[in-house]
Amino acid sequence: MTDAFLAALILSPVVLTFLLKSNAALSFLALCVGFVLSTSVIGDLKQLLSEMNLSVTNSTLAISLLVLPLVLTLLLTRKSNTKGLKLWLQLLAALGTGGLLALSVAPVINASWLDLSKSDVWDNILKIQSGIVGAGALLSFALVWLGSSKLHRKKHK
Repeated sequence: MTDAFLAALILSPVVLTFLLKSNAALSFLALCVGFVLSTSVIGDLKQLLSEMNLSVTNSTLAISLLVLPLVLTLLLTRKSNTKGLKLWLQLLAALGTGGLLALSVAPVINASWLDLSKSDVWDNILKIQSGIVGAGALLSFALVWLGSSKLHRKKHK
């Protein structure tokens, strides 16, 4: 069950990127922002929510801060991909996003059925963690930087 959950986490950004033709490079960067938010502002946000009489667990809040920027980015950038090589590069970036999503969300989930210590898939993900993050970041930056660079020639009258 754990391996199927991890596979779903890894493949869900790939499937959403393909179906929505979204910008996976921006979704990787949005997930990075969500990770920073979930690790740095979760205490203050939980205190603010408790002052507003809203009861939220740390796990729910962390997962929300991780997943919401990713999903919103995938939805807001839909129909931005073209066909060909750029689509395949976006799908590779989405695979990196899925790997980072699994690395970020799986340890936060408090579920009795999710025992990461017994999962071979989790062990393999941890072995290539730096490769997932590094390749995903490099590919995402390359797609963002090169995708928006259109040469504008000045027209002289």
